[in-house]
Amino acid sequence: MNLPCPYCQSRDTVLLESPQHLATLNGASAHSSDVMSPLALAGVGMSLSKSLNLPPLAGALAGVFIAGVWLIMTDGASQSHFNQVYCPFYYCNDCDRDFSPSIRN
Repeated sequence: MNLPCPYCQSRDTVLLESPQHLATLNGASAHSSDVMSPLALAGVGMSLSKSLNLPPLAGALAGVFIAGVWLIMTDGASQSHFNQVYCPFYYCNDCDRDFSPSIRN
């Protein structure tokens, strides 16, 4: 039995499932990715370059470069930590809108 569309009240609806990716990173690897983010390393590079009397832009660029290399190196390892979960939703063939099964009229 199909749910009626909450927008046009049509019963010409189809149940579909949408894949969603949920992260299942443990605390240590999530914290590591926050520390090695491009923004964080750009800030560290700017601070370090200021203390060495170098242009802050050079330190920021070096930090972003190091973070980019880090992300490329750890990209393969982080992909295995995501689970795919299917969330059901309905699609109305009359008004071309989708809605969640939890929506009530």
